[in-house]
Order: sequence, then structure tokens, then C-alpha cells
Amino acid sequence: MGSNVQDVAARDDAQLRELGIKPELRRTLGFLSNFAIAFSFISVSTGSYGNFSIGIGQAGPAFFWSWPIVIIGQLIVALVFAELASHFPVAGSIYQWSKRLSNRTLGWFTGWFYFWAQVVTVTAVAVIVGYVIDGIHAGPVGDVAFLDSPDPLGFTSMFTFIALLTLVITTLINAYGVRLLSILNNIGVATEILGMVVFALILLFFANNQSPSVLFDTAGTEAATGGSYLPAFALGMFMALFVVYGFDTAGTFGEETLDASRQAPRGVIWSVIISGLVGTVFLIAVILAIPDMGAAITEGQALGFPIATTIQATLTAEIFAGITVGEVYLFVILASVFVCTLAIHGAATRMMFSMSRDRHLPLGAIWGQVNHTFKTPANAAIAVGVLAAIPILVIGPAGGFSVSIAATGLIYLSYLLTNIGVAVARSRGWPRKPAWFNLGRWGMPVNILALVYGGVMLLNIALWQDPGLFGSFGGEGRAVTNPTIDGFIKPFGNEIVGMPALPIFETLVLTLLIFGAVYYAVSVRGRAADVESADQITGEAVIG
Repeated sequence: MGSNVQDVAARDDAQLRELGIKPELRRTLGFLSNFAIAFSFISVSTGSYGNFSIGIGQAGPAFFWSWPIVIIGQLIVALVFAELASHFPVAGSIYQWSKRLSNRTLGWFTGWFYFWAQVVTVTAVAVIVGYVIDGIHAGPVGDVAFLDSPDPLGFTSMFTFIALLTLVITTLINAYGVRLLSILNNIGVATEILGMVVFALILLFFANNQSPSVLFDTAGTEAATGGSYLPAFALGMFMALFVVYGFDTAGTFGEETLDASRQAPRGVIWSVIISGLVGTVFLIAVILAIPDMGAAITEGQALGFPIATTIQATLTAEIFAGITVGEVYLFVILASVFVCTLAIHGAATRMMFSMSRDRHLPLGAIWGQVNHTFKTPANAAIAVGVLAAIPILVIGPAGGFSVSIAATGLIYLSYLLTNIGVAVARSRGWPRKPAWFNLGRWGMPVNILALVYGGVMLLNIALWQDPGLFGSFGGEGRAVTNPTIDGFIKPFGNEIVGMPALPIFETLVLTLLIFGAVYYAVSVRGRAADVESADQITGEAVIG
């Protein structure tokens, strides 16, 4: 068995060399670990806990139908990415795929946008850890809300302290080794799947307060969008849009996966499928368990946590030592949010490592190194941890969470750019040889569907609050999905006088585009550190 593993690893390393990459990372992940990391990045429990309020508050219980729409759409994108992961199972996923198949400039900007989106997402999920702990703590400290109370060291608030401590722990684990990362992710995924399914069944059997017909009830939410439900549904769709992405992570851990050209694409696809199934059952169970739909919608519009409220209000049976079934759910969520932070931190680390290995990021010689003891991109892991901490320190945990809303849009933009690059490559005859996973003659039709879906979703993300421009689609709900920067960018708590009310998504894209264009023109364009030969660009030198 050992020799067989060594043979597989040797074949994987040979494929890397023929793609122009020196094998340096420790290759220990099997399919389950590869899948678990991608599943943890998606993390249905984390996303549903944090974003259920948007769905129920903006579109009522009928928002549920946006979940299967997004799952099917992202599965189409995942099919394209699975084929790419089979050809190029390398760190950096969509950055590497784009630059090898279409254009080095497109590939660089794809990676540039995606890297910063991942960093800010790490920030956001670390902040959610604090929200969950606040739910478990359930009460103020004296006259002060728990998250606003002083931290144990007396330097900052508990909110900031918890978020920063989470980043310190995920940084150390990601720097230490992929094996420890995979063990913790495997445990977290098992806990998340088991917990969500078990709680869903308990809710369905013992806390069913609504008729199934409620899944078709808009609850009057269309009143806020001029009497038309489509704009309200488009807003409710953000619950799913903010959850289902990151499945390409299975590909970005390809250099650390055994039999990568087979297992990475399987990880990409199955992370979406399992997330979709688990999420479907759980969302139905939660919606049917809501005792007071009007109160849940009101709480959602106030950006509260209706899932936690519903479960704690309905699952009050005590298990032991005064701990109820509902409180156990919060501990399951806490574990899921932590491993989600860990997985996204790991994905951002490998994106930074991959781009730095090509000397395509500032100080790339530092971030592109592999620690000889741990066989991990430890320097990049530390850098990501520091970068993710900056928004928390400068504009506070809540502000850092708001910026992550725009980061979701950046991820969808990066996915769209990747699909554009692949479509161009297909029009030129790629792939001339199939990899282990291939779409065959369905490649271009699936690619086009992915482009259409991605374009429509990106348009939805980009709309902001302006009825004069967007009519019923530009209502008050857009202040939640694409807030303006004057509302939360307050460095160290200080309001900037005269800050324009610009939508955060467009502002972030434009800022990154300007700084990226300057850096690319000065330091990247014309460099040959990552130039591949013709055969290597097609990915056909070695087919797993």
C-alpha cells in the first residue's frame, strides 16, 4: 500500500514538473480531506446562520426557492472548474487556470481580485465567531453588552479580541501543516453535516409549526419593492449567494492531494452537491419550525439571527447541566464557523503562495517560500492572518464584516473572468486531449451556461440603493446587499467628513483595479518567471 501511495505521489509530482512547477508541498490529502476543505469553505451552517436574516427579511419564507437556483447555477460553474482542476491540480486554482488557458493579464487580475476577496472573507468569518460566542454567552457583562465588554487583557473589546484570537489560531494551524488542517477540517465537516441533519430532523418531527405551503408565501415582502416580488426575491437570493462559493478550493489544494487529477475535481463537484442537499433539508426544517413568521421577518430585517432564535425557542429540552438542545446547536455552529475560517485562511494562503511563486505579488520572494520543516507556505499563512486582521483593527469587527459583502461580489467576478478565459480557450480547440474528468462535447454549452448564470448573479450583486436608477430593484434592501462606504468606513471609530455615499462593491472593484493596474504595469508585465511552453499552456503534457 505504501509503495502504491508513493507511486501515485510520484506521478502527481511528475505532472507538476511538466506544468513548470517544482513539487515542494507535502502531499498527504485523500479525497475525503480534499472534499472536506472545500465543504468547509462553503460551510452551509456558517452561511445560513449569518445570512438567513437577509433571505427571510427581504423575501419571506418563499426565499427558500432561491437556494436550489443558486445550487444548480454554482454546480454548472463547478463542472467547468472540475475539468480545470483535473488538468491543472495546482495551488492558486482560478489564477493558474486563467493564466494558462487564456491570457497572463486576465489570469493575474483574476487572482488579484480573488486573493483580496478571500482575505476579507477570512476577516468576516472570524468576526462571525464572535457573534456565535455572544449567542452562547447569552447576556451582558454588567451593564455592557458582552461583545462590547473589555477583553481579558484590557486592551480592546471582547468582539475584537475573539476575532483576532481566531485569526492567530488559524494562522498557526495553517503554518504548521496541511495534515493538522485536514484533521480539524474532517472533524468539523463531520460535526457540521451530522449536526445540521440531526437538528433538521428534530425540527421536522418535534418543532413543526408551519404548513409546507408557507414555502410559497411571500409574507407581503413585495410591498417594499413596489408590489413586485421579483426584486424582493432577488434580494432574498443573497442568503444563498453569500454561502455557495469556494468549491474551487478543492483544486487549490491539488498540490497537496494524492491522485490529484482525479480527486480534486471530485472534491469540487461533491462539495457543491452535499452542501446543496444538507442546506435544502436544513432550510426547510428551520422555516417550518418558525413559531411566529412575522417576528422572524422583523428580526431578519433588523439583521438579527432568526435561525438561532427559532432553534433556541423551540428546542428547549434540557440535555445535561442546564444545557438545552438549542444551545448545543450553537456549539455545532461555533465548530463549523471556526473550521470555515481555517479553510478560507488556507485557500487564501495558497493563492498568495501561488502568485508569489510567480513573483506576481509584492515581496513575492518571501510569500512564495515553502517552510522546509512543515512543508507549508508558512510565510503566506502569516501574511494572510495579518492582512485579515487589519480591517478588524482599523474599522472594527462590524465594519470588517460589511466589507465582506463586497468580497462576495469579487468572488463572483473572479469566477466570471475564469469562465471567460476558459470559453476563449475552448474556441481555440482546448482541450485537445481529455483529462480524467472532462465535459467532452458538453464543454462549451456548460461554459456558456456558467457565463450566463454568473453574469446575472453579478448584476444582482452590483445593484445598489437607488430607485431612480434601478426602479423597484433599487429599494431599501440594497442598503444591506451593497451598502455605501460612508456608513461604516470609520478608521479607528472616527467618521470621515464628506465621505461620498459610494456602493462598497463598485468602490472595492475600482480601488483594486487601479492599484492592481499600476502594480501590474510596473512590476509584473513582461516578467518571465511564470512563462509556460505551448504544451504546458494547454495542460496536455501529462493527463492523469
